[in-house]
Amino acid sequence: MEQFSYVKRGYDPEEVDKYISTLEQVIKSYKEKDNAIKNAIISAQVAADNMIKNARAQADEYKMQISRELEKAREEVARQRMRIQAFQDVYSGLVRKYLLEIESNDMSSLYHRLDDIERMLVHLMDADAVPEPDIATEPDTPPDFTLPEDEN
Repeated sequence: MEQFSYVKRGYDPEEVDKYISTLEQVIKSYKEKDNAIKNAIISAQVAADNMIKNARAQADEYKMQISRELEKAREEVARQRMRIQAFQDVYSGLVRKYLLEIESNDMSSLYHRLDDIERMLVHLMDADAVPEPDIATEPDTPPDFTLPEDEN
């Protein structure tokens, strides 16, 4: 604390005025620093608020973009599901069509052919038409089987 000289009626007014002036300068300096700190805090708060605002806006944009991408993916899945279902319908129809054709045409024809072969074998067995092996032929050469002419 400042010590003042004593004069007849108290402290020396010049020293007191000088000290008060010095204190006023210090106070002014502190007020300027205080204002600078307040301004810095306000600027930092504004900058932080802007950063948060921009981050939220960017996050919202990302959310919307992701939402659009997810919707596109969902639509693509639905399209692929429809394509697979259409393929399955066509494939099932083709399989049914060919199964019916095989059952009615080809299988019937195959059964008729088998019946013919079975009748021919029975006829050959009944007619004793199995030829005797030709001893003159070489062993690697199969015997010549000739079917008898149909008597009808």
